[in-house]
Amino acid sequence: MKFVLIPGAWAGAWLWDEVAGYLRAKDHEVHSLTLSGLDGSGESSAIDLHTHVEDVESYIQEHDLNSVILVGHSYSGIVVGQVASRGRVSVQHTIFIEAFLPVHGQSLLEVSGLPIEEEKEAIANNNGMWPAPSREELKSQPRLNEVQIELLASKQRPHPGSTVIEPAALESSLDKITATFIAHNGWLSFSREQDLLEKLKASNAWQFREIDGGHWPMLSIPRELSEQLHTCTS
Repeated sequence: MKFVLIPGAWAGAWLWDEVAGYLRAKDHEVHSLTLSGLDGSGESSAIDLHTHVEDVESYIQEHDLNSVILVGHSYSGIVVGQVASRGRVSVQHTIFIEAFLPVHGQSLLEVSGLPIEEEKEAIANNNGMWPAPSREELKSQPRLNEVQIELLASKQRPHPGSTVIEPAALESSLDKITATFIAHNGWLSFSREQDLLEKLKASNAWQFREIDGGHWPMLSIPRELSEQLHTCTS
């Protein structure tokens, strides 16, 4: 299988290094992307959600990839959900890990359980960039050890703020794609998307799996997560 792994907010392709290694050991082809504005090269505040959707589509097209397993974590659930719904590239299956789901006409901040006005103010006060979590905030996250906290704190970058304020645009409903949603039980109750999640649970095209790795299972339990990915379409 061909996996295309998209990191969530503030992160780059490095977030998937261990998972990618395990998947390649199982003879999968693996691609990890760093979205625009997250590699530290140049001005990033003008980058919007549509830019990130096109990043993924362009990568798949330029590498002539077909029937990919498209994987999004957290913020990038908003991205991969739109890519899958648009049908411009060949996506066999979409996997959402601890992810927010795109809702047509709503932004990530609107569908998340985050305080919208506080986050918008933080973006405005940071030159249009969404500040990454501090070390203290990361220390409050379950399942992260000191090495993983240091990795995130040292490598995460401010995220283009427009990407979480701009509304998503779906060209078909999410129950029309085949997908797997992987998260710890508390994540499902955190978001504002309960009605959508219940609808998708009733869809034959979606499967839901629990995993106990906190919000960054690709760091805390990479082998277990890679096994989940390996079996998602089997």
